Amino acid sequence: MIKQAVRNLNTTFRHHRTTLLLFGWMSICPLLSSSIISYKVVQYEQALSVLSGEIWLLIGVISCLAMGIALIPASLVALVAGYFLGFSTLPGVVILYTLASLIGFQLTRWIDQGVFIGVLKQLPPKQAKVAHQIERGIVHNQLGLTTLARMSPIMPFTVMNMVLPLAGVSLRNYLLGGFIGMLPRTFFLIWLGNQAQEIRFLIEHNGDITTQLLSASIVVLTLIGTGYYAKRIFQQQLPQTPFKNKERQ
Repeated sequence: MIKQAVRNLNTTFRHHRTTLLLFGWMSICPLLSSSIISYKVVQYEQALSVLSGEIWLLIGVISCLAMGIALIPASLVALVAGYFLGFSTLPGVVILYTLASLIGFQLTRWIDQGVFIGVLKQLPPKQAKVAHQIERGIVHNQLGLTTLARMSPIMPFTVMNMVLPLAGVSLRNYLLGGFIGMLPRTFFLIWLGNQAQEIRFLIEHNGDITTQLLSASIVVLTLIGTGYYAKRIFQQQLPQTPFKNKERQ
């Protein structure tokens, strides 16, 4: 049984290695780069504090591209922006997040090209039925689920850039739900950066008790919302033909 499972994993990796490697990249790379960037921000804090608006604009454009291809974590961008520039950066950071998520969406669609749904079709009938019910439920509740995914601090921005398109979320709901969900999350991160007295403390610690309570409240809220949608998904009736092709926007 174990050998069969290993063979199945090897077969899946051989046929779908590009999608799996992309998922690994988007999951691991931001974690690794975060430590390097954080160290450099602390090291050059004084120099960063006197940069002109034009230089910060250039940094924003570069950060947007880097977030889109999962080179840097989005949360670090908002924290640094809040620390050095304050609340005036909120509209700009939200725009950067939206453009970066669009890059991630198109990159995922271009690389995957329907492979993920193809993998689900190859599952045994019982597992395929459950997978189809989840996929169909996500498509029918995509705006609310996308909003919650973007709002939650425990769901990485770069990973959601891949998971949401693979799950069948349309570009319209992906951008709209992402914008709605990122507003409170971005506001919280910029506020956190703005309140910090030292960039080193901001990066190395999780903030004071008030900050931790606010973060926990957002997590609980998004978990409750996700639970509500999960209940709706599994209560829906399935059509007879699983994984019927849908036209995606």
